[in-house]
Amino acid sequence: MMLLNSESRKSSCLNCGSHVTRDFRRVYGDREDRAHRCHECDTLVRLQRGSAGGLDVPIPDPWDGAPGRHGGNPERWQ
Repeated sequence: MMLLNSESRKSSCLNCGSHVTRDFRRVYGDREDRAHRCHECDTLVRLQRGSAGGLDVPIPDPWDGAPGRHGGNPERWQ
């Protein structure tokens, strides 16, 4: 029972709570296969630079209202 609970917590983005696949966590996540950011709350460029693994990246965070592709409007990210 505890394994299921632990696995369900790992399958959620630590930032926004969206579901993330095991493969996403394995490729982009940290050493414990946890995703700190995901496609729902961050840009692909930032994810590729390590934001999903919990690293600070030099590219502005879209949640900080930085101008750019997302313009700081997460509800319009699609």
